[in-house]
Amino acid sequence: MKNEERKIVYLVEDDSDDQEILIAAIHQINPGITMQVFENGKDLMNSIELNYNADRPSLIILDYNMPYYTGAEVLKKLNARQGLKGIPKLIWSTAFDPGTRNECMSNGASNYYEKPYSISGYFQLAANMLGYII
Repeated sequence: MKNEERKIVYLVEDDSDDQEILIAAIHQINPGITMQVFENGKDLMNSIELNYNADRPSLIILDYNMPYYTGAEVLKKLNARQGLKGIPKLIWSTAFDPGTRNECMSNGASNYYEKPYSISGYFQLAANMLGYII
């Protein structure tokens, strides 16, 4: 993707603290990125259905543990949509479980990250995530 294109990142996360910190870290790196936040996978899928012709995101970041659907279940739903197949999809979770990671990767995740425990860790994670689109 060209740097001058408008970048939209979907963040699907039910924890408001994680939302706030990751968004701040992303905007510190690139303040021009438009963040769209969804509380859970159901809200994301409803929005995609209602706004199918809207601007596509450049990146989708999914929490693994959410109400309604896990991150792996959302990945399956997203990858069933032709128009969303080429978009990087990243999972992040509070716990690193090899089985969960493998499930997510086999369902189309570009990567699986453990949520950091420090502010500096969030900035490093944001930089890694943005590496998929910058």
